[in-house]
Amino acid sequence: MEFIQDIFITGIIMPNNWDENGKVTEIAIYTNTEEIYVLEDNSLNQKLFGLLQKKVELRGKIRLKPDGNRTISAHNYIELDETFGNE
Repeated sequence: MEFIQDIFITGIIMPNNWDENGKVTEIAIYTNTEEIYVLEDNSLNQKLFGLLQKKVELRGKIRLKPDGNRTISAHNYIELDETFGNE
């Protein structure tokens, strides 16, 4: 069974999967509580691909898959000032 919940989440956009040529094919948001949410493919993904290693706040629907993985279908986002590694 799949659990769906609307949520705001803050974290860093990071690569999560690559093709055989090393091109990023999937991204995820990594939170400061060590949770990983794979971003579902939707109209915002191209913009979010441009924000790799940036801190963002996402609003969307989280799905908990039967295998325990979490995904998020982002509805909107705000880019935050911090970037990964500048703390």
